[in-house]
Amino acid sequence: MASRLRTNVKIFRSGGSGRFFYFLVVHYSVVYLVTWVVTDRLGVKNQSSEILIFIIGLISLVSTLSYNVRRLHDSNRSGILCAGYFLFVAPVVILVSLLLPPRNAGNRHGPDPRSDQCI
Repeated sequence: MASRLRTNVKIFRSGGSGRFFYFLVVHYSVVYLVTWVVTDRLGVKNQSSEILIFIIGLISLVSTLSYNVRRLHDSNRSGILCAGYFLFVAPVVILVSLLLPPRNAGNRHGPDPRSDQCI
């Protein structure tokens, strides 16, 4: 597992598996929750704890956006749709577009990762 973590630590590396992404999301969530609970329960409300929580959230945001852009490219959609995360309605639009089946038209970002061409 450690070797896989070292090879996939580059956030924008293409070909990353969905399982590894979900592992990162769970990992970031647990670290964020533990950091928040510890700082809240111990009454440690200083600038360093807030910076740590901000950095964890920023890493999670960047990895989530990069994963969503790759999945949108796999379905021949523009990755710019992820810019809508910063609007109120856009997460619903992005969720629906991620759940839609991919178009069978030519994909300008490369072959479908589920096809036999990638194996």
